[in-house]
Amino acid sequence: MKTSLLSEVTPPFQEGLPYWMLWLLLGVIVLLVFFIFLRDKDLRRRIDFFFLSARNRSLQLHLERQIKREKRRKEALWEEVGRLIYMNRLSLPGTEALFQAIDALEEKRKHLETEMKVLEENLARLETSKRPPQPAEAGETTEASGESATARKENLVFWDETRETRAEAGSWKRRLVKVKEKIRDLEDHERAYFTTLGRIGDTLRPADEALQILFDKIDQINLRISHIEQRLDSLHPF
Repeated sequence: MKTSLLSEVTPPFQEGLPYWMLWLLLGVIVLLVFFIFLRDKDLRRRIDFFFLSARNRSLQLHLERQIKREKRRKEALWEEVGRLIYMNRLSLPGTEALFQAIDALEEKRKHLETEMKVLEENLARLETSKRPPQPAEAGETTEASGESATARKENLVFWDETRETRAEAGSWKRRLVKVKEKIRDLEDHERAYFTTLGRIGDTLRPADEALQILFDKIDQINLRISHIEQRLDSLHPF
């Protein structure tokens, strides 16, 4: 009787994946991780960072900062190359669309700069506007009293106009801030286009004396970056 009850309570055995298949899947996963590790140099550097001595870590951070500085200098030179290509309208493959985009940005920027100048002149003119008329002092004659009443009226009119002027000036100031922000955005877009032009010029290397000076500087930066990367690689066992 007990045996029959135990057989009813015990669930039937369900066969799962065989152990050899689990070990096979685990081995495939380990191999994939290993291949990714071999191909990704940055990943290896980050992993090795934890095993480097304190001195090597400090050196590695210093070298990485140097690379970032050199790359920023290179981008600045690319921008300068792009400006020269745009100014001289050098015909290179893939530059015509960039020329048109920069032309459109330049046109918008000129309109905004004109508006900015007008707003600044209007605000400057408001700041130098006349002061309110001064009332007459006590103890003056009847004629002086009449002039004082007139001055008070002029004073009231002045402050009414001043309130309107302040409201208008506030509107101009808000518009001036927006115009300056738009000009900065356009300049950022222009710099991006100039940098792209510079990359194209650096790849094609057109024959131009002014550009050649910049290309030489870019080559020097590339050489420094290569040397720094070699020093970085020497810090890693892989």
